[in-house]
Amino acid sequence: RDRVGGRIQTLHQPAEHGIEIGAQMVHGSRATTWPLIRALGIEARPMVDWTTWTMLPGGRFRPPEASFQEKTHTRLAEAYRHYRGDDISFKQFLDAEKFSPREQDAVSENALSWSAEADEVSLRAATEDEAAWDSYIDRNYQVVGGYDQVPSRLAADLGDRVRLSAAARTIAWGGGRVAVTCERGGRPETIEARRAVVTLPIGILQADAVAFDPALPPWKQRAIGALRMGRVVVVHFLFDRKFWREGGTNIPGWQARAGRISFWDPHPVGTGEPVLLGWITGTAAQELSDLGQEAGLARALAWVEEALPAAAARKRVRWSSMRDWIRDPWARGSYSFTLPGGSGQRAVLATPIASRLYFAGEATEVAPHYQTVHGAYNTGRRAAREILAAEGLEVAAARAAGATPAVALS
Repeated sequence: RDRVGGRIQTLHQPAEHGIEIGAQMVHGSRATTWPLIRALGIEARPMVDWTTWTMLPGGRFRPPEASFQEKTHTRLAEAYRHYRGDDISFKQFLDAEKFSPREQDAVSENALSWSAEADEVSLRAATEDEAAWDSYIDRNYQVVGGYDQVPSRLAADLGDRVRLSAAARTIAWGGGRVAVTCERGGRPETIEARRAVVTLPIGILQADAVAFDPALPPWKQRAIGALRMGRVVVVHFLFDRKFWREGGTNIPGWQARAGRISFWDPHPVGTGEPVLLGWITGTAAQELSDLGQEAGLARALAWVEEALPAAAARKRVRWSSMRDWIRDPWARGSYSFTLPGGSGQRAVLATPIASRLYFAGEATEVAPHYQTVHGAYNTGRRAAREILAAEGLEVAAARAAGATPAVALS
């Protein structure tokens, strides 16, 4: 990319406070990125709670159904505890347990939070993730002024050692060195090192967009094949005013199509521009992606009009944006989810090869931290520790053999 941050991306125009078209939030007050955020002097605030309103036909909204939600999720937790079968899909499990269509809609977020459909997601991964997440998460936080401040400030300390607009083409890792050849400015450039950390998203690894020489071993390829990239399209509309908070509506946001379509005001009352954010997942995201930018934005705006037909939303639009992560050439999706039968493969994906290739990125993290910024951060630190340990062993071995170490660790 021509910027740092990967799937963190912030637009600073037309709203100075920043419009997040990638990663949205810091997950929980115990996220491991908090010390980093504070050290960088970056401000964060609690996110708006928006998830409980459901759109109904004719511009009506159903208020929170706390008792039904609690009853359904309690039933789901009980079914999880008693299940002893194979790692089937989440949808197969719900059908076997005779969850009604309404109940399945109520728990659809369990799959859609991975930006996947219920028939795509591993049941075993779902159970592991939910148990770990429930014990970890309290509330989410928004980075004031843009999430991109975190990677940008880290990169500033590295200067021109960060090579932007450099597309990796091959990774040669045979022998005692690693050579990465990339295309930069239309010309090949090769960087050599003792070891390399591969943080390519699953979507890129599965597309064979980067060639490994020699090819990755079968056990690593199986781990890559056990995951998929989810589907997310992020849309934003800047209006002349926050009409969704006016009159008899006055809600911060809503959802439709069993959670696949979500719109909310990303800023607390009294702050920020009148921006409405659309987080579109699963089949609804694929629908927008297939339509393309112009028609996709028109369809998303139609969803807003369907929810608030009296607001004349189309006449109030001042600016719009559609970020299609499905067709992003450097990610090919939003974040990873686990296919049925793939439970445990994230740890395999994270395993180094021959003390030369190390693997990091959100897909290599354990539940419940994969798919998150802090999960990706955790894996980078883990890979660094693995490399330092390997370097230390090589130094010790060289000294024991009476040779001069090729590396020196401080």
